Amino acid sequence: MDYQACLEYVSRNCTRNIPGGFERTKRLAELAGSPQETLQIIHIAGTNGKGSTASAIASVLQQAGYRTGLFTSPHLECYEERIRINGELISREAFAEIFTWLIEQAVPVLLEEGMHHPGEFELLTAAGWIYFKDKTDFVISEVGLGGTLDPTNVITKPVLTVITPVSLDHCQILGNTVSEIAREKAGILKPEVPLVLAPQHPDACAAICERADNLHVPVTVLQESEIKKQPLKTAMQGSYQQMNCHTALAAVKNLRARGYLHITDEQIKKGLETAFWPGRMEYLDLGENRSILLDGAHNPAGISALTENLRMIYAEKELILFLSILDDKEQFQMLKEILPYASAVVLTHPAYNSRAQNWKALQEWVTELVPDCPCRMYDDYQEGLKQEMAALQPGQMLCITGSLYLLGDCRKLLHAYL
Repeated sequence: MDYQACLEYVSRNCTRNIPGGFERTKRLAELAGSPQETLQIIHIAGTNGKGSTASAIASVLQQAGYRTGLFTSPHLECYEERIRINGELISREAFAEIFTWLIEQAVPVLLEEGMHHPGEFELLTAAGWIYFKDKTDFVISEVGLGGTLDPTNVITKPVLTVITPVSLDHCQILGNTVSEIAREKAGILKPEVPLVLAPQHPDACAAICERADNLHVPVTVLQESEIKKQPLKTAMQGSYQQMNCHTALAAVKNLRARGYLHITDEQIKKGLETAFWPGRMEYLDLGENRSILLDGAHNPAGISALTENLRMIYAEKELILFLSILDDKEQFQMLKEILPYASAVVLTHPAYNSRAQNWKALQEWVTELVPDCPCRMYDDYQEGLKQEMAALQPGQMLCITGSLYLLGDCRKLLHAYL
């Protein structure tokens, strides 16, 4: 099967959120020889900041010459983004070769054993492990959803676990309180494997540390007050990136202290300075004092961080929101947070996403929250982006946010325009 045939197979046969993903991924891995057991994995969970933290750790390790695998989700523009080594995406040929083996050799075994067909993320997780085997010194693996039953949690002995800030998101799956969600995230902890814990809500911290104590896990707890006293130089914009970079720094120092890494302070410094993660406070200058900001905020905590940084960094800009929020998100709370800073709102939806079917209902909340704010709607996000870019005036910024899926669609389109 070629690359396109593999994607078409996944689209036809893979269903989201079918229980049993952990067991199916474990079986896929067994059929492949359990490649994850040969890898030195840094396992990262959390609500926000996983990708940025993972990218910062990867950047530092690469500066020191380590072959570094990176497994993240979701992708913005193409599936290959999820699996990379030293910043280089898996080739379409390698992707197709691994997926063909999974589809033609492994999946039939699962079906014969009475399991459901593996989901997209389960196949991608297994594919990542297969690809990384014998090619990497370290692998940084980001959880897909939650922790306890996430397909990536088939990993039995990571070299380190990391939990970034935990907040309310995916409540219908993970729980309705920060404590419940934190307990799910803490499912990645393994006996006696150290944990680096980013600053947390007190309830989240208590839930995570309770599990850590039960498993005799040494915990490095970062404090937001201390982070603010020691700003780090990084290419990634936004105050929340300071937290992510400090979390990455603590992870690297932990591995160095335990003898896993031979790395200098200068290499750490350069790695953090050059770290980059697309779609997070990503600024595009269009000239004539016109600009675009792409930010993947897609839950209340993410939107809150975005609005804080809009106030701090771009207060002089006239903000036009280019927005989509999926149906299973806290739409009203997110709108309530960011709408007061907008001079106009543009509502649209990402391409081919069933979780954005009721996007037009957002207009009612926009009207309720900011009745005097102009609100424009586009059924076709491509046409909307084209028109809004053409209409931008000096001093105006178009902020694309609310959905990583919309962000990816627009980012791909911007490559053609700019």
